[in-house]
Amino acid sequence: MKRIYWASRHAPLISQIKELKRIFNDDIELAIDPKPFSSAKELAERYRNSDCSDIIVVAPLSVIQHLVDDEGIHPLWAEMEQVSDKSLSEVTVNGRYYRFVKFKRVKAVRLELEDL
Repeated sequence: MKRIYWASRHAPLISQIKELKRIFNDDIELAIDPKPFSSAKELAERYRNSDCSDIIVVAPLSVIQHLVDDEGIHPLWAEMEQVSDKSLSEVTVNGRYYRFVKFKRVKAVRLELEDL
């Protein structure tokens, strides 16, 4: 059984659950935690105390970077695609329509800038 910690105020989409089942051979259990967290350190503690072997996080990139760089946690990332047609979407955020594409694992968070 693959226990996955779901850290988001949003419930998982049906398509996301189906994809997790496909990836992990139908043998998953989601530990859903919609409670806000005050820091990446707090989130890392909650995850480590959850008895889960993976984590999916919907959070600012600074939080994800702290998880990766400082906590050694490499969360799964739900890749979403913006679509123009509401009928093709699974979720609406701020008047924009999105659909789930796939999960990826976060290996690093980098910001590369160039002078103007």
